[in-house]
Amino acid sequence: MGRKENERPASYHDLVIKDGRFIGRFEEMYQHFDQPWMQDKQPNPYSRASGILHMQRFGIRSLVEVGCGLGYYADRIHKATGARYVGIDVAPTAVAKAKAHFPHLDFRVDEVKNLAQYTDFQPDAILFAEVTWYVLDQLDALFKLMLTHYPGKYFIHNLVFYKGTQRYGTEHFTNLKEFMARAPFTPLGWMEATTEADSTIETSSIFRIERRT
Repeated sequence: MGRKENERPASYHDLVIKDGRFIGRFEEMYQHFDQPWMQDKQPNPYSRASGILHMQRFGIRSLVEVGCGLGYYADRIHKATGARYVGIDVAPTAVAKAKAHFPHLDFRVDEVKNLAQYTDFQPDAILFAEVTWYVLDQLDALFKLMLTHYPGKYFIHNLVFYKGTQRYGTEHFTNLKEFMARAPFTPLGWMEATTEADSTIETSSIFRIERRT
């Protein structure tokens, strides 16, 4: 029997990726679960710290984050850098909670396909933090969009890879090296980190939004 309407799923993961298939019911996920991915605990400490280090090292003072979720990483970025910030997410519940938690930051309900609308904000960088697995079918179009509307700016990319257990998205890339080969931009810096106890490998990279020569 299927899950009844409005019945809470056993795991928030089932509303995102299940049995190697993308589900993407993010609004429902945020309605049913208070802290998916333990966002208030600031997960993925290596990649999150590295994303901030990229900003500090390259003098990034403003950014648009795609997939801001509940806003905890945004607040950490703001405290560390003072950067001007806009965060977008497809889930209205997530954006409402982010605004309630961090009213000093700008969160908006929007889709990544509308990223070009934020040129008036004049961001120094576009940030993808743990969202790439959810936009694989749009990825090449998004790269083209950034090249068209944000040339010369920065692209900061944080993504976790799963050690030996990943099924979804492996036809696109399976590690940082393969992602960097897929991205058409000029790479400026990157890192990957894990511990023996972790089931994941954290990665963070920064690119100049320009075609590689």
